[in-house]
Amino acid sequence: MENKITLEQIGDVSMEKIIAAVQAARDTQIEELMNEPILLTFLEHYYDTIAISDVKKAFLVKALGELKRSPLNLSHYSSLITQMKELKTLEVSANHKLFLIELKEVFQKYVTSN
Repeated sequence: MENKITLEQIGDVSMEKIIAAVQAARDTQIEELMNEPILLTFLEHYYDTIAISDVKKAFLVKALGELKRSPLNLSHYSSLITQMKELKTLEVSANHKLFLIELKEVFQKYVTSN
């Protein structure tokens, strides 16, 4: 899942457009994780966890919703934003390591990895 917009489509790449593209990619990934089958697949892949309690799942989904509503942490994403500015692109991989690092902070509260 990638958010692709070519340079010809956007003209000059502004910081606002780059930040909006990063925010949109992050929000899309969070929305997908809020769906139970995708959430469970994510847990299995990254945490070797095939099931969590309904209570933990509810708190995890709530935390993901709060993360989605929160503003983008510009210092966390500064290297990605800088790279996108230098490349003059709005293309963002939803699997970028910075997204995964941010999600890991949320997941580690509810899932213990072995």
